[in-house]
Order: sequence, then C-alpha cells, then structure tokens
Amino acid sequence: MARPNQYHAAVEPKLEDIRTLRKQGLSIAKIAQKLDLTVWQLAHYRKSFPDLDEALNTPPDEVKQTEQSAYFNRQKNYNSLRSFIRTQSTPEERQEYFRLILEKADQTEVERYKVMIEATSSR
Repeated sequence: MARPNQYHAAVEPKLEDIRTLRKQGLSIAKIAQKLDLTVWQLAHYRKSFPDLDEALNTPPDEVKQTEQSAYFNRQKNYNSLRSFIRTQSTPEERQEYFRLILEKADQTEVERYKVMIEATSSR
C-alpha cells in the first residue's frame, strides 16, 4: 500500500507563503524545514506539481528588489525613530523605548547596556 501524499495537505495550502518566503530570499532547504518536510520530499513534489515549481522559482531580480526595498525601509524607519528620540520624545517615552529594548535583550546585551550606563553616569 502506497503512503498517502502530503502535498495537498501540507504544501498546497501554503503556496502563497512559499512565494513570500522565496521573495525574502529563504533557501529551498529552509522552506522545506518550515513545512516540516525533507528537501527530498519538496524536490519530489516540485517535479510532480507545477504550481509548487512556479512558487519556488521566484526570479532572482525580484528577490534582490525585495531585499533592497526592505533594507531601505528599515534604514528610513531607524533614522526617523532615532531623530524622534533625540529631538522630540519625552522622558516617559524614552523610558518606554528603553523598557521595550530590555524586554527583547538577552543577558549579554543587558550587560553591555549596564556598562554604557555606568560610563555615562561617571562623566
């Protein structure tokens, strides 16, 4: 008895996600991992299902353009936030930003921040 084909349950409903992941530059191996499949399974499905092959064949120019656009937007937002914090934010807003940063920071980052604070307060 043949094993049931996972394509229609595990892959087909996620074709748009696959296109998006490829546009973000994710490798086929990483996409297979996200789908909880092996690279071999994904390659097999790719040969059998043209819609999957099309989703995995994102043009390199489109990937590069998406990466450049994401980088540009990140830089623009970063510079805007930096300017706002420096020139217009209230002490309460700065405290909230700092709290959010600490919330995401690992222990190594926290130690670096402590050193920075000590250096600033000793001036």
